[in-house]
Amino acid sequence: MLTPLESLQRMFAESLESEQRPVLSRLQCTAREVDHAQARADSPTCATGQTPCSTGTGTGNGTGDRLTDNLRQRLDLYCSSIRANRRTALASAYPVLLALVGAAYFDALSMAYTQAHPSQSGDLNRFGAALPAFIETYEPAPRFRYFADLARLEWSLHLAYFAADANVLTQPEWAAIRPEDLLDAKLAVHPACALISSRYTIAGIWTAHQPAGSFPADIESPTYALVVRPLWRPHILIQCAAAHAAFDALQRGATLNEALDSAFAIDVEFNFTSQWRAWIAASAITGLQPGTQNAPPTLAPAP
Repeated sequence: MLTPLESLQRMFAESLESEQRPVLSRLQCTAREVDHAQARADSPTCATGQTPCSTGTGTGNGTGDRLTDNLRQRLDLYCSSIRANRRTALASAYPVLLALVGAAYFDALSMAYTQAHPSQSGDLNRFGAALPAFIETYEPAPRFRYFADLARLEWSLHLAYFAADANVLTQPEWAAIRPEDLLDAKLAVHPACALISSRYTIAGIWTAHQPAGSFPADIESPTYALVVRPLWRPHILIQCAAAHAAFDALQRGATLNEALDSAFAIDVEFNFTSQWRAWIAASAITGLQPGTQNAPPTLAPAP
């Protein structure tokens, strides 16, 4: 059973998330009690000289009303601050979406999203997780349907920034692994990596909002992108459909040989050597999974 203080705290939290203000009703009752107590204290003493005369209906000096107004203003201030903080968190995670749609649209989107998906964590960096799916229902215009996929790309970049670090094999360590052992191995993928595919040119749209970027001429062109973080700064590695299928297989625990089967099923001319070099250069593949035959010993995490 909640204590009176815990009950009041819960009502206060509910008041911050809703247009309804149940906590104000509770505070108004308290304020009226204060007002009546003040009225009794200010009333003349009865002839008996014992207790103040009071009918219990006086309004005193309005202390309760002023207190209620003051608390309402403070609650509004809390709500405004929370809305602003959440909007800032979304803008930080989705800067390209903000630049693309403009402040007015983004403010309306932020407000609608906040009402549909109240924050469930004390970490505002997690607040925008459901925004891509929310945009699919929020934006009805077909010509803007790519907003949702762009948001997925941005959220993957946002998560990549906060992902754990990983030790990466050096070139000599990779060279020491026999090709046949490598093909039969399950490979370790960097924790920051995420695959994003779309029927739209979302990687080109994202790049257009970077320094010296230009908007793609055709936005309805498929994108296969891999979010990577080689040196603590996430960026996008553009891939072909075959490479996308191969990396997806590796993430799901397939051996390199099985991943290549997935790639060659899409494109018999898939250039694995070139793609492998790109993955290694971007630290997308960090080594062999523990337990794999001939895998190097596990190193201590980087400080």
